[in-house]
Amino acid sequence: MRRNELRSLNLPIADELGKRAGTRPRVRPLDCAPYAVAGVVPKLVFSPRTLREASKTITTIAAEGASITIRGAGTKQLRPPHPYDVDVVLDSTRCSGVLEHTPADLTVTVAAGTKFAELQEALRPSGQFFPSDPPFAAETTIGGMLSSRAAGALRQRYGAPRGSVLGMRVCLSDGSIAFTGARVVKSVAGYDIAKLFVGAWGTLGFIGDVTLKVAPMPREQLGIVASFAQCEAACDAALRLASSPLFPLATTLHDRDSARRIRTLSSAEPGAHWTLVVRCGGTRAGAIRQADGVAETVKSSGSSNIELLDADRLHFAWQDIAELAGGAMYPGAQYLCCTIASLPSQVGTVLASLSVLFPDAHCTAHPAIGIVYAHVPVAAMEQSSSDTMSRQLQPLVDLCEREQYYLSYLAAPAGSDLRAPVPADAPILLMRRVKASLDPSGTFDPGRFMAGI
Repeated sequence: MRRNELRSLNLPIADELGKRAGTRPRVRPLDCAPYAVAGVVPKLVFSPRTLREASKTITTIAAEGASITIRGAGTKQLRPPHPYDVDVVLDSTRCSGVLEHTPADLTVTVAAGTKFAELQEALRPSGQFFPSDPPFAAETTIGGMLSSRAAGALRQRYGAPRGSVLGMRVCLSDGSIAFTGARVVKSVAGYDIAKLFVGAWGTLGFIGDVTLKVAPMPREQLGIVASFAQCEAACDAALRLASSPLFPLATTLHDRDSARRIRTLSSAEPGAHWTLVVRCGGTRAGAIRQADGVAETVKSSGSSNIELLDADRLHFAWQDIAELAGGAMYPGAQYLCCTIASLPSQVGTVLASLSVLFPDAHCTAHPAIGIVYAHVPVAAMEQSSSDTMSRQLQPLVDLCEREQYYLSYLAAPAGSDLRAPVPADAPILLMRRVKASLDPSGTFDPGRFMAGI
């Protein structure tokens, strides 16, 4: 049975595949519809319960010449480029649970289908947490978060989630199960192959479980909210804080439209177009000293209004802040979400350019990291038959190419024609060799990675 025959599957064939793989697939269109990728309903949906079961499934499907799209909670299913056809979706949500937690070593091993929120709940009794604040925090899975390289503003203090990955078990397209890395913080295991799967969008293999480095939870957390009339002053304050010995947990910058979506903040001051939120944490005395230093710095940078958030208000405010960076606040069916990575010193220039190119865009930035999130309402991008979304975004692509920014798309309405531009210095040849080594049959989501890999 080759790929063209897969499109006319009937129940007997599905039963045969189920016997080989160990789990019966979903084949009816109504059953498969909830697993659609950008509106494209798959022909088959497998939901393995273990990595070994996933291995049998992958071996069976690869032998039939079909392609596999790996799916977690589906929060990133509108990521461009959108597929024209989906053969098989491999649903990872049944591979869930905390497998091992060693508080003394600050490590945890968790199945990839475990929800991020469930992991945090499991770590909380030990006074620990996984130091990341990705969007879709209530729904996203650990495997999906790592595969999409989703990282929030806590990256400023703790680094990207990629740096917290110690090891993982993965299944390759030939069905082989490999363990890469280690389950301890200090290791000399050789090549750090596990890092390849972080940010690969499921195009190299199926992640079964992953060992992560966790962190002690700060005993006290406070927030400073500062209003600015000018974007340049807000960015200057953020850079001063990042280079100071205050060492805040995170810093985010919001235009007026995105700041209004943070429910626990007071209404913005008249004339204040930009809001800087700084998250402080540590011991109680240390957090207070840190907050005092942050307030002093933003005041000297020209802030028109400064507000202190206690731990409770900060907790609820940060739930909204995390969703302002390509998250649930901006549904992909209604907004085009893109990220622009630059030097931290260029964030102000990026925001100024976006305000000219897309006046209706809602912008959020992590200025200390150099990342800007732009959410453009689809209603503001009316298209005709000759004016596609990619053409409307061409001025932004040209700007990023000229200034050497890195542009990527996180979500776009189903049916759009977007494909992220390839940076001139991207090691495409090396990426193709990695793909050919780990997935020689081209089974996992072919053509949807950078440069059509």
